[in-house]
Order: sequence, then structure tokens, then C-alpha cells
Amino acid sequence: MGKGNKHMKRLKSEKAKVKLKAKKTKNLPKGLNVTDPSFKVKKIVIREQLKQRDETEILSKRKLNVKELLSRLQHHNSTVRQDAVKELKELLSEHSLKLLSSQFGILLQGICALSLDKEKDIRHDSLKVLSLILGPISNDQLNPYCDVLISYLRCAMTHIDPRIKEDSLLFWDVLVQNCSTILARNSYKILPNFLDMISRLHTEIRPGRQLVTTLNSKNTNVRWRIRVLERLATMFSSIVNFFKSQQTVNSNVPAQVIHVDKTTGYIPIYMNANFQHCDIDFEQDDNSKENTAETSLEAEELMKYIELLMPLIFDSWIEVCPDEKHTDNSALLISTEASELLKSIVEIIQLITECIDILHTECDVNMKFWFKSNFQNNYVKSLLSKFPYGKLGITRRYVPSVRKGKRQADFSLDESQDSCLEYNLGLCQIYVWFTSIHSNDKTVARLNKNYCTSVIKYLNKKLENWPSVNNTVLPLLTKVLRTLFLKASKIWYKNHLDLNETLQSVVNACCNQSKDMQLQLFSLISDIMLDHTLHELHREIAFKDFISTLPNLLLKPKIHENTVQIINKIVLRYRDWIQQELVANQNDIIENAKKIQIMGSDDENQSRLMICNLFYFLDGQIFY
Repeated sequence: MGKGNKHMKRLKSEKAKVKLKAKKTKNLPKGLNVTDPSFKVKKIVIREQLKQRDETEILSKRKLNVKELLSRLQHHNSTVRQDAVKELKELLSEHSLKLLSSQFGILLQGICALSLDKEKDIRHDSLKVLSLILGPISNDQLNPYCDVLISYLRCAMTHIDPRIKEDSLLFWDVLVQNCSTILARNSYKILPNFLDMISRLHTEIRPGRQLVTTLNSKNTNVRWRIRVLERLATMFSSIVNFFKSQQTVNSNVPAQVIHVDKTTGYIPIYMNANFQHCDIDFEQDDNSKENTAETSLEAEELMKYIELLMPLIFDSWIEVCPDEKHTDNSALLISTEASELLKSIVEIIQLITECIDILHTECDVNMKFWFKSNFQNNYVKSLLSKFPYGKLGITRRYVPSVRKGKRQADFSLDESQDSCLEYNLGLCQIYVWFTSIHSNDKTVARLNKNYCTSVIKYLNKKLENWPSVNNTVLPLLTKVLRTLFLKASKIWYKNHLDLNETLQSVVNACCNQSKDMQLQLFSLISDIMLDHTLHELHREIAFKDFISTLPNLLLKPKIHENTVQIINKIVLRYRDWIQQELVANQNDIIENAKKIQIMGSDDENQSRLMICNLFYFLDGQIFY
């Protein structure tokens, strides 16, 4: 009985369980029952130290070649870019010639692009590398790549980021130091960007430009304009040097002209000869018309730029110049920033006048008269009316205080006019240059005698008390005097302005000052002697007295070859003034000619014979 009960209980429990119905099996959709053989691959990165390199390949400290470093210059991480620039700098400092000969173009492109980088350190390091790249390369080798340099420079100068725009001036310094000729050739592209950095265009109703402020910059407005105008002065300096070099090349290399007729079959152009390109005009026999058109185009572009630049220069000076009344025999004291701005302004105007002197003969318009009529009045009103200037200095001196045992500082102004000597001489030279210009008609230009007198007094004072320390400013003094005597003296004499006192001061300085000053002033007086058009200066007593003392130079132990040649020319022209001294010292001069040291001479014996043969015009004797 017991076993049956267990069985019945088991059956009841089985029946009580939920029964699951069996479903029909379904096959997988088509395509899912296929095995996929595709697989993913991940690169195996080998460390740089384990790579096999060519023994001759140039590698950095981290075993990277130039190609790999250049690729890292475009990396998104600034640290990677900066490390790549530093390693390139190390490679170029050690293997510059080998790298530049094989990969110059790629290096130049990659480094110039970093001048627009958002990181300051990367920009500065890239400019150091650029200086290493451009240093060993000549301007002729850089000509194919000039568009790369100019394009990146202009992008930096006009960049929307003010920090990159500020560092573009450092980019400019590197280019000026290494390839100034390329900058001068492309000056018409770069010059407008300087204007954009300190000014903006007026509205359509008012043409021209006006100065702008730089509120988002750490530099003040004056400091920023000083930095820009300093670079603009170097731009004009490069242009002037380029023009002068072109004139030297054209004058030294004579062109060979080949006349072509019916029998000429060919022209041998592949020869070591220079040919002049002549355009044939069958209607008019004038071959120089096209050449003048090319140069006048450059002059017209320069005139348009000057017309925009000069008002900005005057406005920038008016902002910093103190508005004080000027008294006679006193210098207007200006701050250090104002003196730096004045230096840049004077340099720019002087260089503009030099450009005009070179181009005015090749232009249809009288550029000199145009510049004078447009800007002389503003120049006198803004700059010369408060001449001369002195730098404002503060010197500290201690005096006893009211209380015992204590001292207090008392500040006083140090009026050191010599600190602005360079700028004052430049202002004199510019004004004298203005006075040397006259219109095409025969009318004599009327000069303002007050300004002319102030300039003359200043020059006479400096010639009498010229400090021996200022040898660096001596070329500026000579430049002023050359402009005054060789260019403007005729107009000054016609306006009844006497230059005898200034000429006497020059003669005295030539005899009593330092050797450097004596050489430069003697060269000036020699040019006055040999210019047959300066009749008014030749009539001055100081001029005659100086010529009569020239034989004394032949009695000294040393003399320069140029001095000997000048004395020979003077004897031919002013024999009556020099004859008495030559006769009185004839024997001493001939004896001294045997032992005198002649500097700068290729053949001293020939130079000594030249000294002895001065007396041929007196006794007819020739020395051999």
C-alpha cells in the first residue's frame, strides 16, 4: 500500500506542472548563416631608436630626419611643433650648407608658415630658424622664392590676431637683415601694409587715411607707431640703396648697340657681352620714350604713397609734441618716446627726398616741386617751428632736509640739447633741401629768412663747439653742409642770405678739429672748389684764404692721395691765389716729397712726382 501511494502522488505532481507546447523550428534568414572572413589590422609601432637609418643621413637627437621634422611642424599639438622647430634649429646650426643645398625650398616653406602660428614661442623660434636659413643664401638664389617670403610677410602684417601682427615686425627685421634687395624690388606690395598697421581709410566722402588706436595691445599708441615707423624707415633705406646700386650698374657696364640691317642674319645673344634693348619707332626717332614710361610708373606709385603717408607722419608728431611757446636760444624739451618718434620721422623724410632726387629726372612731373608745394608748409608748421629740440632728462641730486639727519631728493631737468643733435641736423638738412628747389620758370624762390637764420645759427654753433665724441653724427653734419653749399647756396645768395660765416666755420673746423672731421670737411671744400657754378662761394674771403694755405699740407709727414690730386686740380684753376705760398715753400716741398708718406696710393713714387710737378706752372720744369 505504501508503494502505491507514492506512485499516485508522483503522477499528480506531474500532471500539475505547466505543459509547454513544442514550436516548429525556423531557419535563419538568408545571409546570416555565412561566415565573415574579414578582420581588422592595427599598426605595430617601432620606436625610433630601433629603426634602421642610413649612416649618411642627418638626424636629430631623437633620431628624426628633416622630412619627419617638417611633417611635425603641422602637428595639432603645439608642444610637438615647438620641439620640431628646436630640433631643426640644431640641425641647421651644424649642417646648414648640406641641408640647404638639398631641401631649401621645403625648409623655407615650412618655417615661414610658422610665422602665423598662434603660439608666441613657436613664432619666435621659427624666426631664429629662418635667419639660419637665409644667412648663407645670396639674394640671387632667393629670387625664385621671393613670392613665398613676401606672401607670408604680408599675411602676418595684416593678420586679424594683434599678437601675430606685432611679431610681423620681427619677421620684417629678419628679412631686412638677409634679403633687403628682394624687399626693395617688391616694395610696392609691402608699403601699403605699413599704412594699414597705424591707420585706416576714411569714409568714401573723405579720401585719405586717419590714425587709429590699438586698445587691445600692451603697447601704447605712440610706442606702436614708433615700432612701425622704424621699420618703414628701413624699407625706404633699402629702396634708396637698391636705386643707387642700379645706377652704379648702369653707369659701370656700357651697353653694346648692334645696328641691324638687311644683311644681318642673326644676333649672337649667347655671348659675354651686354646689349641695350632699343625699341624702334618708325614714325619718330625717339628710342627712350618707352624706358622713361617704365621708370615714371614707379615714380607715380611713390608719389601716391607719399601723399597718404606724410599727413599721418605730421598727425602722429602733433599728438606727442608738447604745446609750449618757443623762446630764442632755447631747446624745446621732449620726452624719450617723442625723441624716438622724431628720429623715425626725420629718417623717413630724408630717405623720401633721396628717392625723389633719384627719380625726379625720369618722371614727367617735377617731383621735387610737387613735394615742396604739397608738404613744405606742413613740415615747417609741425616740425621746424619749434626747432631745435632737446631731450627731457631727470637727474637726481640730494640736498639737506629741514629735519636733521635726513636728506630728500630734489629733481631737476637736464637740458641736454646734444642728445637730439642727430634729429636737429636732420631737420636742418630737410629744410635746406626744400629751399634748394625752384620751379621750372626763372623766378627766384622766396625764402623765410627767420627759419634760414635759425638754421645758420645752429650750424655755426655746432661747427664751433663740435664734440669729438659725436663721430657717428658727423656724416649728418656733412650732409647738411653739402646740401647747403652745393645745392641751395645760389638761391640763398639771391635772397641776400650770407654764407660767409658758415664757410669760415667750416674752414676753421677743417683745420682744427679731429682727423675724421678734417677729411670729410676737406672733401666738401674740394667739391666747392671744383664746381665752377658756385661763383658766390668762390668770392668769399674764407674760401680764398683756405686755398692759399693748401701748400702747407705738402710739408706734413703724411698726406692722402686724394689730397694730392685735388691740389693739382686747384693749381690749374686758382693759380693766382696759391702761387705765393708755393714759391715761398718750393724747396721745402720738393725735399719733403722725397720722404712724405702718401696714404691710399698704389704707386708712391708717381704720387711724389705729382707733388714736384706742381711747380711746372711756375718754372716750367718737369720731374721724371
